[in-house]
Parts: sequence; C-alpha cells; structure tokens
Amino acid sequence: MVADIPIEVWRKPIKNINLVISGPDGRVRISVPRVISDARVRQVVMDRMDWIRKQQDHFRARPKAAVLYATNGELHALWGKVYQLNVVEKSFRHHVRFDPASGISLHVRSGTSTDSRLRLLGEWYRGEMKRRIPALLAIWQPRVGEKANEFRIKRMKTRWGTCNIASRRLWLNLELAKKPEECLEYILVHELVHLLERGHNKKFYAHMDRLLPRWRSVDRLLKQ
Repeated sequence: MVADIPIEVWRKPIKNINLVISGPDGRVRISVPRVISDARVRQVVMDRMDWIRKQQDHFRARPKAAVLYATNGELHALWGKVYQLNVVEKSFRHHVRFDPASGISLHVRSGTSTDSRLRLLGEWYRGEMKRRIPALLAIWQPRVGEKANEFRIKRMKTRWGTCNIASRRLWLNLELAKKPEECLEYILVHELVHLLERGHNKKFYAHMDRLLPRWRSVDRLLKQ
C-alpha cells in the first residue's frame, strides 16, 4: 500500500521496472527485478503517483459494460461488429448459428437458464477464436522466429493475453472474439514476442515496431 493505493508487486528475473495500470478498476501492478528493495519500489511508485492517479481516473470515467443475459433481441459483438441475438427455444440440441445478415441464433430448449445460455455463447466464441488462431500462428511464428507449444483461451479480467515462457504456452482472452480481428492478431504477436524478450523494455518494443508497425493504433482500438 502506497498513499492509500494498493500496489501489486511482482518480483521477476528481469532488468527493468515495469509499472502497469490495469482496467477496469485501475489496479496498480509493478514488476521489478528480484534484487530491488521495498524502499526502491515505494520510491518508484511515489515518483509516478500523479500519473497513476490520472490513469485510475481515466478507468473510472469509462462507461461500464452492459450486463448481458442472452435474451432475445440483445446485441452481441463478434469480430468488432454488433449483431442481434435471436433465441430459438424449440431445439432439442443446444447450438449456435451465425449469419451476417440475420445475426446470432441461439438454439436452446425451452426454460434453459441464463447461465447455460451464456455458457453456450461462450463456447461458441471460443470455437470462433480456435478457428482463426492456427492461421495467425502459421503466419507469425516464422516472422517472430519463435514457436509456441500451445495456445489456450480463457476469460481474463485484467489482461488480453499472457505468455508462460517456461512452457511456451500462450493464453488469450476469450473477449478478443468480440473485438476486431486485428486485435487478436496484435495480442498474439505481442505474446509471441515475449518468447524473444520477457519484459516490456526497449528491446521488446523494438521487436514490436519491426514486426507490427501499426501495433500502437491497434492497442488504442483495443482499449476503447
């Protein structure tokens, strides 16, 4: 805790100090080399306090995401576009169908619970991502010069993706299926680059600039 602000400190085998403010609640996380003292960590946070408070105010001012119940007529996003959800309660087999013209059709038995409908939609989104990721990996792994052993998809509250360097496993946020496809590409490249460079340092961003020069504009799009 520094100046009444909770600080999450991660000590890692890195050379540089990385300070990150994560949405949607403005959580403060700082990654530091293992040899850095607590006093030094505190001083770094104090030196950036004005910036931290400004970023937290920015997150608090953002409109809250709508609560979805998977009911008929709701609007759901897929790859950056919004479609109407049509719930069909006459099916013996739960499934989802998609048509760009008519939208997303959720076929369920009558009386299916909200949790079950949302879970079915989530698995459909997962399938949409799984269909696109292998093609992106085939393009970007040779360009990056590193290969992931596997990728997995899950919902994450504060990250769009992460990389387990030891196992060479990429984790991607399920919510990326709702963003434009270039956002999925950007996060995939970002995590692959971590196989070259662990931290968010000058070398990391030099790799990003070389491989995906437009990454900053996509990052801004992702944060909208």
